[in-house]
Amino acid sequence: TRTFAIPRHREKQKSGAEGDHGATWQSEGSTGCGLGIDAGGTYTDVVVYDPQQSKVIQKAKAPTTKWDFAVGIEDALDRLDGRHLAEVRFVAVSTTLATNAIVEGTGQQVGLLVMPPYGWTDLDNFKHSPLAIIDGQMETDGREIAPINFEQVRRVAREMIEKHGVKAFAVAGYASHANPAHESAVKNLLLEETGLPVTCGDDVSEGLNYRIRAETAALNASIIPYLEALFAKVRTALEKRNIAAPMMVVKSDGSLTSLSEAVERPIETILSGPAASAAGAKYFVGCLDALVVDMGGTTTDTAIIRNGVIKTCDEGAIVGGWETHVRALDMRTLGLGGDSLVALEERNLVIGPRRVIPVSYLAEQHHGAPTAIERIERYLHYNETSTRSMEIVALSPSAYTTHGVAALDDREKRIVDALRERPMSLQELARRTRWIAWQLLPIKGLLSKNLIQRSGLTPTDLLHAVGSMELWNKEAAHRLCSLYAKIRRTPVEAFIEGAIQEVTRCLALELFRKHLDETSDSRGLGETGTLKALFDNAMRRRRDDWQVDIRTSLPVVGIGAPVHQFLPRAAELLHTEAVIPPHADVANAIGAVTSSVFVHKRVTISADLTGTYCIKGLKDAPTFRGLKDAEAYAVSELIGIVSDMALKAGTSEKTVEITTNDQIGSTADGGGVFLARSVEARVIGSPDLLRLAARTAY
Repeated sequence: TRTFAIPRHREKQKSGAEGDHGATWQSEGSTGCGLGIDAGGTYTDVVVYDPQQSKVIQKAKAPTTKWDFAVGIEDALDRLDGRHLAEVRFVAVSTTLATNAIVEGTGQQVGLLVMPPYGWTDLDNFKHSPLAIIDGQMETDGREIAPINFEQVRRVAREMIEKHGVKAFAVAGYASHANPAHESAVKNLLLEETGLPVTCGDDVSEGLNYRIRAETAALNASIIPYLEALFAKVRTALEKRNIAAPMMVVKSDGSLTSLSEAVERPIETILSGPAASAAGAKYFVGCLDALVVDMGGTTTDTAIIRNGVIKTCDEGAIVGGWETHVRALDMRTLGLGGDSLVALEERNLVIGPRRVIPVSYLAEQHHGAPTAIERIERYLHYNETSTRSMEIVALSPSAYTTHGVAALDDREKRIVDALRERPMSLQELARRTRWIAWQLLPIKGLLSKNLIQRSGLTPTDLLHAVGSMELWNKEAAHRLCSLYAKIRRTPVEAFIEGAIQEVTRCLALELFRKHLDETSDSRGLGETGTLKALFDNAMRRRRDDWQVDIRTSLPVVGIGAPVHQFLPRAAELLHTEAVIPPHADVANAIGAVTSSVFVHKRVTISADLTGTYCIKGLKDAPTFRGLKDAEAYAVSELIGIVSDMALKAGTSEKTVEITTNDQIGSTADGGGVFLARSVEARVIGSPDLLRLAARTAY
């Protein structure tokens, strides 16, 4: 690994008309505060942070409004003191919006143009549609086999717009990782001919898998409008509060990028929320090695810090069933959180993965919720085998403001009309609307449109029932717990304690699995009777004829609102220390505002049988007769590329780190032979606020 200063001619080029500001967010002498915003799956957190004092000045929470993230963000901002907002000089945002758009499949229509290997026409492995093959092929080393047919590209683009109504394009070539020249040429033509957004595979991926690279590009193009709309609304919300500070966005690897780059490559923000939480935990950690757990309302995310660095997964994140090449933090995600549904199936306790509104919160918001619980109690004999029909359904706030109600069919309108009176259990709702069975209620569409919400017993309610939390209606939580206890035929106190222990056991198991993943595959844990028995014995401290002891040497750093209640017990089961830092409940927002900019670019130098060295990853895949010359050229080009990338991402850092790694093959006589050399350039720096402020928003 070597470090290089950016050449003076590039520094001058970077300065441009804006001037060489060199002012960074946390540099000595900077003043003002940062505003961190995290729009999570359950709550939106905001933090005013003073970098000079490394101190949280103020924080606030508000429920996330998934039908319009900006509503929840404005609600949270309204809970902050305007005097503190006046000191804001920098805004950083993390959001699950891109993830939701991909999972729900609500992105804009994208036409995908692919250039497969020569002679290959099989499209069965592609999930995306519409899709078209166009001429233009490369060898794996980046040499051109067949040129682009520009007239064909024009024709295909017109057909996709007319027949499929596409609003954007994605372009991917088989060997663009080695030579992106064809992709760039097609992109330029599409921009000139259609004026629509275009994403190339090389724009979003360095991965070798051609299909995943293509579909990553298509996913990126599909969600651009969502990020544009959200950031425009956030900017409006900030301007209403006289905040004119530059805004940046958290990427899936926990680093920051400028607003313009986030809009151009929104796919890089798909795991923005979990990445911000891990960055927040790292900020608090005083040790080099630790397990990190973020327990929120919907999920529990776990990661590992080694030598002060959060481990990343370079293979790419999987979101909503789509494989991507997005570089992300190496995290495990479990459907366990403060708002996970607690249910009984055949009197057996089941927790998650589905999220519902805590009944204690529902009772605080809807005066009719206690009546719904009374009706559940009256017909409790219908729930001897399952508590699923005891889930309570209520209208969402959006049902009173959105125009979507007018577009409902008659069956859905019957449900909405019934719920205007008050919340009801699924069982009661089926009776009131005269459905044969509650399982057949047509509520899926209403849920996806955020017109109704489901409520039930959650870990948050368990904590209210025992008095550990006092945010909302304790009586409603305890009453629903008593009904569960009746079904399970146990005292209510025993039921509550057993349910809390089960949440703790699930959390401990997830932490153990994450630690185990470092050296082996933990997916088999719990999938066989033997493994389940071993872990259950260790976690529940059974006094059998044999005893299993599971320990971890790593301390566990916990963040998230529910973590205070569950992590100490889980850490005790694993014989380790639980570290819950100050402001753990808003660590995601803190992680957003304290992160740095990180950009990188990698190329590979390999030799053919004639001794010619080819650089894969640069346009036109240049060749050289010697390895030394090839590396010198690669380093020079990479310094320029990452310097420009860093500037666009929002930092003026002037140091580039170059790392080289050789791949050596073994020969029959025990010697070695050179196969390839990878050269990677990286820039890590703080945001340059003056430069960001001087740039236009998009």
